[in-house]
Amino acid sequence: MGQQRLDFLRESFRNLRSTGSVAPSSRFLCRAIAEKIDPLRAKVVVELGPGDGVITHFILKRLQPDALLLIFEINEAFVKKLHVAFQHDKRVVIIYDSAENMGRYFDEMGIKQVDYFISGIPFIMLPEVLAERITSACLHWLAVGGRFVQFHYFPLMLHFYKRIFGNMDVDVVPLNIPPALVVCCEKR
Repeated sequence: MGQQRLDFLRESFRNLRSTGSVAPSSRFLCRAIAEKIDPLRAKVVVELGPGDGVITHFILKRLQPDALLLIFEINEAFVKKLHVAFQHDKRVVIIYDSAENMGRYFDEMGIKQVDYFISGIPFIMLPEVLAERITSACLHWLAVGGRFVQFHYFPLMLHFYKRIFGNMDVDVVPLNIPPALVVCCEKR
């Protein structure tokens, strides 16, 4: 097992409630998530709860040179890793804060709308009121035709996304440990 996987495992067990996973996402899951992004439409993308940034690499491969990727992460160890991993990519802004405060940062940066939200937040582990506050903020800031993409390991939250966004597509990624669901909701 590589050092990166050991570090992720150690940090995940330390903060299981905020990481929601004990294994990094497989390349199959990362690709399934990144493929939801239309590179020509993706001018402002927000990643919520990226952990150590394994999905972030796949997102960046889909983005144009003039795109902006804002990353919200609350785990200090992961924030440090993200800074090291993406310090040379001018498209990336790493924010060490909760996603529930996103509006303040968008206002400060003059961002009027977001084209894509990519979320790894383990909403199933959060109080429902906080999960609803974050996803409702995503819906508010999302451009019409924009997408909210979330991955999960269990189908327990599917009704929640359908209620917030009014629509939902689900893809199963069996080649992940554990198998994962990619939920995609569009603002209509």
